[in-house]
Amino acid sequence: DMMPEPNWDRIYDIARRAEDIYGSGAMDRDTWRHLLAEASEAANGRPDLTSFLAPYAKGEWIRELRAEEESQARSAA
Repeated sequence: DMMPEPNWDRIYDIARRAEDIYGSGAMDRDTWRHLLAEASEAANGRPDLTSFLAPYAKGEWIRELRAEEESQARSAA
């Protein structure tokens, strides 16, 4: 079962936008989460392809996200 190809153009576009937003000082939690959701969709199920957004996040945003993912995994089990 082949995974669909990532949408590279969209990933590069998200990376450029993240750089611009971060550079202008406008990166906040909601913006970052939105970019991450977009990147996840463009990556077609390859979480390694969203790691480029990690440097733009504050540590607590990543911890929050991990906690949410763990609680979703527990409730799905």
